[in-house]
Amino acid sequence: MYRELEPVTLKNGERVEAGVVVGPDLDWADRVEGLLSHKGEIWLWGNEMTLRHDLGIDALFYILHRDGVPFANMMNIEYRGVGLYGHVYTEPEDRRQGAASALMPMLMEDFRARGGKALFLGTGYDSHPYHLYAENGFVGLEPKSGQMAYYAESEEAFYSEYFCHLATETSRLGWAHWPASIPLFAGDFKGTIRSTVMRLTGKASTEGPMIPLERDEIEKQEKGEGPRSVVLSLPETGAVAGLATCGPHPLWSGACTLDIYCHPDHWRQGFELLSTIEIPPAERLLAYCDSGFQEKEEVLSEAGFKPIATYKNRVAADRARTRFVDVREWEKVI
Repeated sequence: MYRELEPVTLKNGERVEAGVVVGPDLDWADRVEGLLSHKGEIWLWGNEMTLRHDLGIDALFYILHRDGVPFANMMNIEYRGVGLYGHVYTEPEDRRQGAASALMPMLMEDFRARGGKALFLGTGYDSHPYHLYAENGFVGLEPKSGQMAYYAESEEAFYSEYFCHLATETSRLGWAHWPASIPLFAGDFKGTIRSTVMRLTGKASTEGPMIPLERDEIEKQEKGEGPRSVVLSLPETGAVAGLATCGPHPLWSGACTLDIYCHPDHWRQGFELLSTIEIPPAERLLAYCDSGFQEKEEVLSEAGFKPIATYKNRVAADRARTRFVDVREWEKVI
């Protein structure tokens, strides 16, 4: 579906059309995909899925165009008022004419009008885009971080409401969990080692790293195989309160790494979450945890893991690299 927005006047005086392509939209799919054809293969797949299939999420591509030919784009992927913002692109010949500066306030106004609660993005810290986003209400997750967030009310109010319910359900990783998982991994919660499969440490977004997991789960489900990534969610808000996943070790062939990360109120359900994963054949099954992170260590122990090594001051706990944590390696004999 295409929804028209107010026309935009560029710096050179040219007046162009603005609108929102809401996926799925087969009429606009080819044109938007063409504009974003420079993206990496996994993103091209993601764009194809969101523009051509009803995935149960809100996929919105905000564009500037001339007679139906888009030349600038910004994208929101949302679920129940929580979203990720990305795919900011203007054709080279149209740059420096204020396209992004004109389009972004329209996107933010539309997000608020639709009842948006929180929006997350990633960019280079202190870059030109970083300051553009700051002008539109985004703030860094922490000092010197290019990961940013916008809250319709306040960060405290959002997190208090989003994770306030205790009723949970467990399911295979799905499309709704893509945007809905970001508050968990970007939140100010205990635990620096959040996902070795997705290579996430500290406050970080699942925007890019989760796409390969989504495709992997779709392929495994089509083959009738069990899940490799499972989610603990809160039906009342749609929040992801826990994620467990298993994948090839990022360093050692023949080994698999098992990840789990939960909201502080839901670590007690961690073992249940881990037990639903189908573990692939592997020579070794490893897991990693901040040394002394009691809640996570208890889950790993219950799942049959034992600590085998501790690496001192191995990972920075913040983007400013002011503090480092010890990392403990765990192994389960399989």
